[in-house]
Amino acid sequence: MDHVHGSPASEEEFTKKNLRRFRRLHGGRVQIREFHRSEEARNGADWEWWFHSGKRGFGMRVQAKRMKPGGSYQLKYTVRGRLQSELLVEDAQASGCLPAYVFYNHRNWTPYSPGHAVFDCPHGSGEQAHLGCTIVSAHTVRAAILDPKLGPRYARQQSMPWHTILCDDSDQSPGDLEGAYAVVNFMHRAGLVHFAWAENSVAFRAERPERDTVKGDKWSSASGKHVDLPPVTHPVAHADSLVLPSGISRRLALRDANDQPLPELPERVVAMIAGRDVQSPDPRLKMSVLIDLAT
Repeated sequence: MDHVHGSPASEEEFTKKNLRRFRRLHGGRVQIREFHRSEEARNGADWEWWFHSGKRGFGMRVQAKRMKPGGSYQLKYTVRGRLQSELLVEDAQASGCLPAYVFYNHRNWTPYSPGHAVFDCPHGSGEQAHLGCTIVSAHTVRAAILDPKLGPRYARQQSMPWHTILCDDSDQSPGDLEGAYAVVNFMHRAGLVHFAWAENSVAFRAERPERDTVKGDKWSSASGKHVDLPPVTHPVAHADSLVLPSGISRRLALRDANDQPLPELPERVVAMIAGRDVQSPDPRLKMSVLIDLAT
């Protein structure tokens, strides 16, 4: 409706509204620390999420994107000649976080979710409203930017409602820290596969005539010969099928994604949890959101 009336809210407005609602609803478990950032640095990551229990936990550096009226996003945004997505990945690595995008969507799409209504979770059937805020690895966004055959629609289809980070298949209760870490790790690893696939596909197409076509997991050239696609190390042949699995396969995938122990929190995050003043780790960060998942 805001688009119709010519005054759509910005990503920053949506972010503040959502995160502050988290704080109102879960004040005992959510802290928000806002940082001052200069006007020149406003086009970096919007916030970082830290999920923690005691002194262990994990972080995500997050960039928000609002869906345009036609269903796309401004993914190719550049900052001083560099892609915003690349800066996000660099900043996330430097701060010990996993890079992610949150999409603010309107009601004009239904994701690919075989056998499910919209996007079911262990707590009930999916609803269209759950698609208002979805999350995806920044590496999946990088893949969508790199390969024009993918584009923003691909990144959107790979995203999942952000509440699924805290869904627990085992006891139908809010997820604990290890479960959330496994889901985010799975999303991150899938994003790396998406990007590797995009790199290989673009390089492979550059070596083939433009009239070559792709069918299944093989390329068909004008001569009629079939050539195997460049290999990508992943149990799934096609990146298109990399959706978050459900049921037993989901639990196995998440267990595999969480084969490393939770890291210790950086000292600055421990200080924020304790209520001490800290400096932003880089000028592009607007706020840190600390979520206590201690049982």
